[in-house]
Amino acid sequence: MSIMCPACQAIMPGLTGIEPHAELGHQGFIHPNQRGREGCREDHFRCLACGSKWLRETDKWGTDLGFKLAP
Repeated sequence: MSIMCPACQAIMPGLTGIEPHAELGHQGFIHPNQRGREGCREDHFRCLACGSKWLRETDKWGTDLGFKLAP
């Protein structure tokens, strides 16, 4: 198990308006189709420094719901 880098440790999960740090590479996005999440966008990120995987969801109205660690 790797240790999370300081830049990833500084990300506050669920806090809106946080920009990805320089080492957080965008891996693409999906549009979830689970009930209640139609129209949402889920962006996937992976840290090039420590390998942490993050998700950032935007709801169907375009509201940023913040980052969370990927399962």
